[in-house]
Amino acid sequence: MIRITIRQCEYFRAVARTGGISSAARAIGISQPAVAQSIDKLEEMTGLVLFRRLHARGMELTAQGTEFLRYTNNIVDCAARAGEAIEQIADSRAGTIRLGCFQSIVPFFLARIVSGYRERSPGVVLQVAEKLQDELISALQENEIDLAIMYDLGLDPNHIGWTGLSAAPPYLIVPHGHRLARQNSVPIREIAQEDYILFDAPGSRDYFFRIFARHGIGPHIAFRSASIESVRCSVASGLGVSILSMRPVSNQTYDGNRVVPIALQENLPPTPIVIAHRADSRPGDLTLPFIQYCKDVFGDPHIKPS
Repeated sequence: MIRITIRQCEYFRAVARTGGISSAARAIGISQPAVAQSIDKLEEMTGLVLFRRLHARGMELTAQGTEFLRYTNNIVDCAARAGEAIEQIADSRAGTIRLGCFQSIVPFFLARIVSGYRERSPGVVLQVAEKLQDELISALQENEIDLAIMYDLGLDPNHIGWTGLSAAPPYLIVPHGHRLARQNSVPIREIAQEDYILFDAPGSRDYFFRIFARHGIGPHIAFRSASIESVRCSVASGLGVSILSMRPVSNQTYDGNRVVPIALQENLPPTPIVIAHRADSRPGDLTLPFIQYCKDVFGDPHIKPS
């Protein structure tokens, strides 16, 4: 393999552009012998005749030289782009963040985060994976992702570090026309009399069961789903009531029906939403600005999860 250097390509381009050794040397601020030796060495290494030496009239590209110029232009331009990329990486303006996100949070925030940060930091690539809670924890610990937007449902600080983003208080949803639909708030014991639609995602399931146990109720579970929208559609269709944390902007469901959100009178613990990382891998110059951006997005009053 012929190992030509970027410097040789730059000197060759200068001679091709100016038409002579002396003029090329002046243009790039290098001595004439250095340019001449570089061209001679380049022709020796490649076995090509790159120039016709016209003596008093300078140097003229041969057919081989003209063809070779196309490639040297690519090499030098590529080297310049690589240099710019190195500076961006060194300044943490470029790189890849491997981001995981809990599945029920994805529809509310992820598209805005990705599109907004792409506009703000075009040199940063977000590789996004949608996962369940246990999968996110495992992916962080196995170094498969750098950050995870998830719930703090008993995270272990010995293994996971995190920054708080928001807290979503639980609320009740009932079908339109339900006996409770006109109430501004109700006690949680009211659901003991109702068929219940359970949001059955791992982690979330345990969170709701702890609430039931704390208040001594055991609602009859008529249907389970790991999809928030499936839960909402089931409630809107009259199959039961449910408690959720994340609240869509509209009360209309996918199937065209509607749910009625109602506040719960008890001071129930909210579900903390956090952006997490491995405890032994603290955020650096690349990820810290992204974490701050996520805090700004979740802090926007127009898109709060409650």
